[in-house]
Amino acid sequence: MKSILAAGAVVLLAGCATSFKPWKLSDVREGMSRNEVVSVLGDPDSTEIRNGAEYLYYTYQEESRGSGWSDAMNETMERKAEELTRILSETRYEVVMVDGKLINYKEITD
Repeated sequence: MKSILAAGAVVLLAGCATSFKPWKLSDVREGMSRNEVVSVLGDPDSTEIRNGAEYLYYTYQEESRGSGWSDAMNETMERKAEELTRILSETRYEVVMVDGKLINYKEITD
């Protein structure tokens, strides 16, 4: 019974993870329709319409590995380190559509 519950939890958590993989950008081409782009890259995390263009935003986050700290006193430090690792390992991408066709995509750098 425990293994069934554990398997269910894994499936639920996997459903929360982003399906976007940046290496799939090499499979999209200028002129593709929005539906074609979404079929390759998956649903965007967010969208925005600006100046006659639709912007699709995707986020890729590398899996972070725990630091292995187990001392209760270090729990807060561990959480802060994990949050920093998450922020540093997150990459955002912008896909630009005009008239329903892909015209450009790029990694967003701040």
